[in-house]
Amino acid sequence: MPSQFYRIETVRTGTQSKPGDVKYNLIKDVQFKELKSKVRKRVDKPVQITFDAEFEKKVLNKKASMSVGYYSFDYLSREDVLSLEYKRFLYDTFLKAIPSDEAVLYTQFNEINYIHGTTSIEGNTLSQQEVSDLLEKSISPARTNLREIFEVQNYKKVRSFTHAQNKRIDLPFIKKVHTLVMENILDDPGQFRQIGHVDISECDLQLTPPELIEEELEEAVSKCYENIDVGKYPFEQIIRFHYDFEMIHPFVDGNGRVGRELANYLLRKERYPELILRSEDRNDYIKALQYGNISEYRPMIEIFSRLYQNRLSKIEIEFDKLKTK
Repeated sequence: MPSQFYRIETVRTGTQSKPGDVKYNLIKDVQFKELKSKVRKRVDKPVQITFDAEFEKKVLNKKASMSVGYYSFDYLSREDVLSLEYKRFLYDTFLKAIPSDEAVLYTQFNEINYIHGTTSIEGNTLSQQEVSDLLEKSISPARTNLREIFEVQNYKKVRSFTHAQNKRIDLPFIKKVHTLVMENILDDPGQFRQIGHVDISECDLQLTPPELIEEELEEAVSKCYENIDVGKYPFEQIIRFHYDFEMIHPFVDGNGRVGRELANYLLRKERYPELILRSEDRNDYIKALQYGNISEYRPMIEIFSRLYQNRLSKIEIEFDKLKTK
């Protein structure tokens, strides 16, 4: 368990001629972007500790408050943003506080959850255990469906590629992700669609014409990055980009999986935990996108925020079990 960089502050009460008691504070420096602050906690003895769960929660609340003051947000309430920021900082602190081997296992578990969720939302019927066996042990399910197997197996290359990147999203990046997602599934993965009509479940909107796909994609990417660069709230901007991507619908198939992978790439680069959607979240996910279809972006982003925070809330339970060291 790594040191949380606490310091001990000695505080003497009384006056020089009449000294009082000696008090001690536990101190941690807090920084978000260029904003800096300190958090204190009174302690009985000047004993160095490496982790204090209750004190860390106080630190995280302070950092979340600093974050809320830094960003401007268009859709979520201040309370929602404060809650989301607290949970995302808590997630990071939790992974640093637990033993490294446990952190690796936890990350691997989330990886399986994500891959199972993003494929099952699109109709893949493999269970979470079958996905785990396929990816970690190369054991194919007894009920062999090659397309479903490829849909899952392809994520080894997808995740390896996106986690190795440190660039901003552009059109070649998007095409590469689609190529990896749809390998052995489509004849020409990575190619933007050339037809004007594609059936989308529960959506009857007019899609972007093929000749405008590149232009509108570049505009959506630029808008997302530009808004984040000027201090707009990253989570809101990334969800807006995800919606824009799905409505442009640049490929004949695989848009949902590619769009969610791109959203998670953006979240990681902004130091947010990934958005993991499960099959049981599908109705809420579709409902959120449908709000976007009528330009009701506030409820759309509120639903995404709720889904996101519901998963992160489980970390709070585990965090509270950590003991002071």
